[in-house]
Amino acid sequence: MRTALVRSLAVLMLIASAGCGLGAPDSFMQMNRQYWESMDLKPSVKYDDAWQRVIYIITKKFELEMISKEDGYVRSAYGQSYFTEDLQNERYQIRIVAKFTPDRKKLEFKIESRVWDGKIWHNGSDVRVAANMRKDFLNSIGDVPPKKAGPAVPSDSLQAP
Repeated sequence: MRTALVRSLAVLMLIASAGCGLGAPDSFMQMNRQYWESMDLKPSVKYDDAWQRVIYIITKKFELEMISKEDGYVRSAYGQSYFTEDLQNERYQIRIVAKFTPDRKKLEFKIESRVWDGKIWHNGSDVRVAANMRKDFLNSIGDVPPKKAGPAVPSDSLQAP
């Protein structure tokens, strides 16, 4: 799963053009289509608990705009980045959209960001905020598969220290 997330992030960085010259932080990636990140929930975490944890994590950093526990959907309002160096920039806004799959076994989320150039909004995502939210969700409700062991090394072989 981590490999897929790293691959997805690499693809996003390749296809997205940076927001240079727009007054956005370096973490802004301009793109027309948003990509959902997905993570499995720990089997021990029931939906009600997962929902409460997701809402708690999101409301620590964002104001909520829409929330539906029944549908497993939450969206924040656009607001300034919660990273202190971005707070002075009123032209740069971020929000999060999160939803549970219908079987309630996965959480999907995306970070939508936009920057105002004086005439129009340029849409994209913020890779720093996405990484931060991913970490928070994984630590709270995410099911991280165990790392696969490397190939077995015979006991009589020489190994580098």
